[in-house]
Amino acid sequence: MKFPEAEPEIATLALRVIEGLKQLGTELPAPPVPADELQARLDRFNGSKARVVVATTTLREEHAVNDQDLEHLVDGTKANLKYAEVVFRDQPDRLSGLGWGPRRDGSSLEAPGEVRDIRIVSEGDTWVTLQWNPPVTGGAVGAYRIQRKTKEAGVWEDVGSSVDTVQTLSHQPRAIEMDYRVVAANRAGIGQPSATVTVVL
Repeated sequence: MKFPEAEPEIATLALRVIEGLKQLGTELPAPPVPADELQARLDRFNGSKARVVVATTTLREEHAVNDQDLEHLVDGTKANLKYAEVVFRDQPDRLSGLGWGPRRDGSSLEAPGEVRDIRIVSEGDTWVTLQWNPPVTGGAVGAYRIQRKTKEAGVWEDVGSSVDTVQTLSHQPRAIEMDYRVVAANRAGIGQPSATVTVVL
């Protein structure tokens, strides 16, 4: 048999070994790690795993709150600037008092802002599904580029693209620690890359 790689399967196998050691005590009198010690290690793993789940959930909730707060901040700031643009339409220089300036002529496009809150929503043996939130600043997003790199290589490469904010990447390398990030792009250029997420399939 092959030793499992997934955490639930490892924990299940460890429990079976513990039960087997207890039942076969006289036939296996001196195991390298006694049943009680292996049980203690399993208990510690289960405890730390539970804390990781709670911490991950809390972090995602905090990200969601932060994203909402940022959106509200952007909405409020934009609303006030639009109001000031109307009031000072005949005196555009007055907008400098708000750290702003008159509207630029034409409809020139600017590059998108930073992709936010990238996260891994599911994964398998050779695939991973990423999800993220769109930028709240900059120009409209034309498409998203999904990029990856290994810790050793240190060079980002494009591995996919999407017009949506979720993408499943197939045929990903196994047993290699990979970093992933997402960059928004349009005709004006590319935005600031998102934070990175790391996964080992």
